[in-house]
Order: sequence, then C-alpha cells, then structure tokens
Amino acid sequence: MTDLRSQLRERRQALSFEDRRRKSLAISEHLNHYLPFVRTDNVALYYSTPEEVDTTGLIMTAAEQGKTIYLPVVNTSEIRSDAMLFARFDPGTTGMKKNRYGIPEPDVAVDECLRSDELSFICVPMVGFNQRCDRIGMGAGYYDRALENNGVRKPHLVGLAFRCQNAEFEPAPHDVPMDAVVTEDGVLKGVKSGQHPH
Repeated sequence: MTDLRSQLRERRQALSFEDRRRKSLAISEHLNHYLPFVRTDNVALYYSTPEEVDTTGLIMTAAEQGKTIYLPVVNTSEIRSDAMLFARFDPGTTGMKKNRYGIPEPDVAVDECLRSDELSFICVPMVGFNQRCDRIGMGAGYYDRALENNGVRKPHLVGLAFRCQNAEFEPAPHDVPMDAVVTEDGVLKGVKSGQHPH
C-alpha cells in the first residue's frame, strides 16, 4: 500500500496549479448539488494542503448556506496524540492555530470538540480511492480511528479527490469506506454493505 500511496501522491502532485483550481471548482459544484450535502445542517470540512482538492471555497459556501461547520483537531494537548475530534468553525471569528502538519485548525479546548458520530456529514481527504469508495489516506490513520466509532449514529462520509487518484486496491480491515467520493466528474456512490443507508 505504501508504494501505491506514493504513486497516487505523485499523480496528484503532477497536476498543474490551474488544473487543480479548475477541478476543485468542479468538485465543489458537484458536492453543492449532492442531496445529502444540500440537506445537512452541519458539515465537517478540512483545510486542504496545496496538493489536495482545494476546500477553501467549499468552507465559505457552506458558511454562506448557513451550515454549522466543523474542522478536525488533531493535536489538542488534552487528548491522545493520535486522536482526532471536530471543533466548530465560524469563518472570521474562530481562533486558529497550525497543527503539527502545518494545517490550520480551531484553537479550542477538548470539551468544545465533538466525536464523528455527533456529526451528520463529514468530508474526508484522501490520497486514493477505488470504484467501491474505499479510501487510501495519508497513512497516519487519524480519520480511520476517528470514524471507526461504535456509536449508533453514523455520519454520511464523502471523500474529495481528483479522478487521477482512482486506483484498484483491496482496503485494509481497519479502513472505513466512504458513502461517496466526489471528483471533477461527479459523485461516485459507494456500497457499504448496508451499514447505514442514506
């Protein structure tokens, strides 16, 4: 999986700035017409790294639509170093800090954070995906651990990726499948073995 992850990252890095910008806009447009996203009143997004699908516009659009936005928090000192929770984010008012990866996250106390099963819709970054909407992450396992909760309520999980990140692979047992993956081509819906139909 490490070799495949490297290949997929290279494919993504090969996109020009203009290609990435254009494809990111198309992905945002597809997500904004995806019914589960339209219907949700709260959504977890993330600040993208330069090589990922650009989520800046998505965050602003979700705020303009009146959705309550949450962002991942991975290095709050009060929780395990490998844990990830979600903190409310109000553009322009929430204090931010950079986590150990240089990604902005809300500067909040752990008791202000939510677990994934307290949210209804989560957008997930990915290095790769297959036609079944299984996901390859960066390798640290933050999202897999955060999403493997045993809560009764399961959020709708949507990966954001470029078409070039599609590959055939078998997921590891701990990998959490997505309900859908949104690329510049549209929405690919996954089959999650009836785990939580939407």
